[in-house]
Amino acid sequence: MNVRRALAVARKSLSQFRHDKRTLGFVIGMPLLMVVVFGYTFGGQVTHVRTWVVNQDSGTRADDILGHVTGDTLELLYTQDFAAAVQDVRAGRAWAVLLFNETFSADLVSRNATLTIVLDGTQPLIRGAVLGEVRTAVEETFASGGGVQLPITFDRQYVYGSEEVRSIDSFAPGIIGLAVLMVTTILSVIIIVREKAGGMLERLFSTPLKASEFVLGQALALAVIALAQSTVVLVAALLLFQVQVVGNLALAFLFLLLFAVGNQGLGILLSASARNELQAIQFVPLILFPSLLLTGVFFPLEAIPTAFRPFSYIVPLTYANDALRSVMLRGWGLGELWVDLAVLLVYDFLTLAAAALFVRRQA
Repeated sequence: MNVRRALAVARKSLSQFRHDKRTLGFVIGMPLLMVVVFGYTFGGQVTHVRTWVVNQDSGTRADDILGHVTGDTLELLYTQDFAAAVQDVRAGRAWAVLLFNETFSADLVSRNATLTIVLDGTQPLIRGAVLGEVRTAVEETFASGGGVQLPITFDRQYVYGSEEVRSIDSFAPGIIGLAVLMVTTILSVIIIVREKAGGMLERLFSTPLKASEFVLGQALALAVIALAQSTVVLVAALLLFQVQVVGNLALAFLFLLLFAVGNQGLGILLSASARNELQAIQFVPLILFPSLLLTGVFFPLEAIPTAFRPFSYIVPLTYANDALRSVMLRGWGLGELWVDLAVLLVYDFLTLAAAALFVRRQA
């Protein structure tokens, strides 16, 4: 082995970074960004879980228990309208309702009190946080009494989901959306850069082909690939892990299709600033890490620090994930998911329109 020739190859490879300032910045800056974002967001501790309290207790013991609900895990809201509070959970605007009935304090004397907890059980992490905080508050309230057995029965009622909903049931919809994101966006970036580098785009646009026709054709092709991949992932999840599905799978695939089309437009836009495949690959972590950490795929938005949470609402996967999870675990239809539908339609229009404008400049 000739060491001098090996060193010459090494110098040649390193010289590419010297002439490509963006790649050099990516190599140095991206790991730092990943560590910072990952460290601040992957805490796993949910906060500000919207929880309605319906306190009908004629005594004071319910207030004693609520006084021991401290910290910022639960965001307690008070009302006397139990039906309206449950409807808020049903509409996805809150996660739980705590109901103390009129005889709660009196029932404690006979150790026959019941605390009703109405839950959206589609997020195991949030479900566990609510139940854990309530039980801790009850235990702290009666700790000074020296009693061992709690004088309260917890009546858990589920608007959506149940005790049987597992973590894999909750994040399976997000995994499907993430797979579609990676395939359509990254493939689109690489395909366009490769065709641009090989002169294919220039030859295509020397024909009567319009930019809008080219973008639409790419969108249709990659949408088919994304749907095929989603089918494989979903079937595997159903057969291997028995993932729960209570909604309309056709509606779930509609949201996947809309998401895939927008991703394809995003891929063309990203490819506009990439001169080669090495630069194109740099977009992978820029897309992947916000989608992993800020969209509620693996843990709910309530587990993301408040300072980072606004960024979640500008990442399209947040809305695709919410739609897929609500369809599959809550059984929601278009009437409940019109916000997610509108956002994804706007995402499609903006990315495809911008892609049609910029694609000719890449030729």
